[in-house]
Amino acid sequence: MAKVKNDGARRWLALLAACAASVAGLHAATATRFELGSRVAATAEPPVSRPAVKPCAVTLFSHEAFDDQGDGSSMAARPHRFEFAPPKGCTGGWSKVVLAMDFSVPAGRQFDRTVALWLGGVNLYFGTTIEPEPGVAQHWHVERELGDYAALFRSAQPGQLILNNWVSPTTDQPIYVDARLLFYPASAAQPAAAAADRVYALSSDPRGEQTPLQDGAQELSRTITFPRNVERAWLDVIAQSQAHDERWYTCVDKAYLERTRDYSLESFEACDGGSYRGVEVRVDGQPAGLAPVYPWIFTGGVAPHLWLPTPAIQTTNFIPARVDLTPFAGLFDDGKPHTVAVRVPGADHFFNVAANLLVHLDPHANELSGEVTRNTLAAQQPAGLVVRDTLHADAAGRIVGTIDTDMAQEGEVAGRLRTPRGVIATTVHYTVGFRNHQTFARPDDRRYDETIDQLGTMSLAVERTLDGKRLDGYTVQQRDPLYLASRKTMHGTGQDFTAEVAMRQGHRIEAAHSGAQGKPYRAVLDEHLATRDHADGKTIPDPLDRSDFAHAEAGSEQATFTDSLGSCYRTGLQSRDERLSVVSEGEGCPGKVNRLDGRSRPDHPWLLPLSSP
Repeated sequence: MAKVKNDGARRWLALLAACAASVAGLHAATATRFELGSRVAATAEPPVSRPAVKPCAVTLFSHEAFDDQGDGSSMAARPHRFEFAPPKGCTGGWSKVVLAMDFSVPAGRQFDRTVALWLGGVNLYFGTTIEPEPGVAQHWHVERELGDYAALFRSAQPGQLILNNWVSPTTDQPIYVDARLLFYPASAAQPAAAAADRVYALSSDPRGEQTPLQDGAQELSRTITFPRNVERAWLDVIAQSQAHDERWYTCVDKAYLERTRDYSLESFEACDGGSYRGVEVRVDGQPAGLAPVYPWIFTGGVAPHLWLPTPAIQTTNFIPARVDLTPFAGLFDDGKPHTVAVRVPGADHFFNVAANLLVHLDPHANELSGEVTRNTLAAQQPAGLVVRDTLHADAAGRIVGTIDTDMAQEGEVAGRLRTPRGVIATTVHYTVGFRNHQTFARPDDRRYDETIDQLGTMSLAVERTLDGKRLDGYTVQQRDPLYLASRKTMHGTGQDFTAEVAMRQGHRIEAAHSGAQGKPYRAVLDEHLATRDHADGKTIPDPLDRSDFAHAEAGSEQATFTDSLGSCYRTGLQSRDERLSVVSEGEGCPGKVNRLDGRSRPDHPWLLPLSSP
């Protein structure tokens, strides 16, 4: 058990050493962290880049055991608490703040579990754990860059980690966690990050806790009286599907439920509520911003053997969606309380939601004024959603056909702010698209074939002007495809079945930022994952050791990150029979080496730091 954990730590220490050995201002080379033939979790996703200076470290947890005795299906996790104090020896500005966490679970039986880390009510990390096997322990590493949140770390704060792990006769293994915050001092080569001046948690718990939203009408909200010199504001949101909603992309409207129930891979527990889910942000009850819900798939999801050794995209480390609320800055500056809320249109029992509000203040004025000048976002979400079907009985009386769910909408929010520099006008334009096309076929009396072709897209264009002249702006293009194909074969006279399952998943974010002067910045993150294997017919699959049918896993994952700072990261993985079979690193990059500039943000949804006001 300890040996597995230390092996993982050594690999990541090698990575950190490679980064630290680089020269300030140059690109940091990443070291390999893969082992051919291994069944231990591996991901091609890029790590957080780091400056070439020694950080100050604050330990939050050291090999903390999450091993409460109880019912494995319980949601009532016991939080593990800690007290944070700012780092000693790094009291100046920080160029980066990095959260580094290591998880391990001994060989045995355990389900995937939800885990979230909080400080002062603010969410620092959200993800899920990896299931072990009877003869294979698991360990994995996650990181998040938190320079935007630097204001939070200036004072002592209470915090807690919530990991819903239970040890019982059927789930017999604890999960261990190490967590540290690394503070990188600012330097001439890499100055202090453009951090927010205020960080507000929407959590109702002073230490922090995710909020379950049972349907699309429920909200996570907080009423805040802001300083009167707010100039910019962003909301970071994570919406994690759970329970009935876990595989929301397979759901159908209630009208279709009975006719398609037999196609489900959940032992006839098909889900209704439709196949669309999204994020809507509201200010004082009015629509204020939109964000997509990423179709995260946990390592117990759909078919557990699909995700060995490569988990689905972001499974262990969710990336938050960021919503620009700057058009509301003038409203926030009026000295009155204002309510910021998040809801999940389409939710149908249930979504865990966490949200943090980041606010930048004008250093040249104690009081600003302004107003929202235009808001064309639809009052009710989702807007423009259309569902069509061709379901019918074939010649043998078997239900076949299609269900197509499509949505397209545009909207714009604009605001004006009077400052000592002049009048700043901000416009945020959204273009959102979604499709989920499901096809149902019956090749014979024992077969149920289904395909799901889904694509979520969002285009965001933000521009600021100062006294009518362009000040700065950015664009973000996000594209999240998902494809699932299953060939389900019934056995005997009961509900037992096996299925051949194939899944593809993608995530692409392209961001461009430019000011009135200076060279524009561009960054692209592009990820693709494909996997196939067999599934068995159980509503909640047993841990991996209880699966008694043949497997033929094969998978691949590719991740690419490039930006105009010169960063280049390209990594590809392939697996066969649940073992890592091929590793490719740096192919297509200069010198065939992955290099990340210390200023780059491959981990961030917008791929670059917050712009200073």
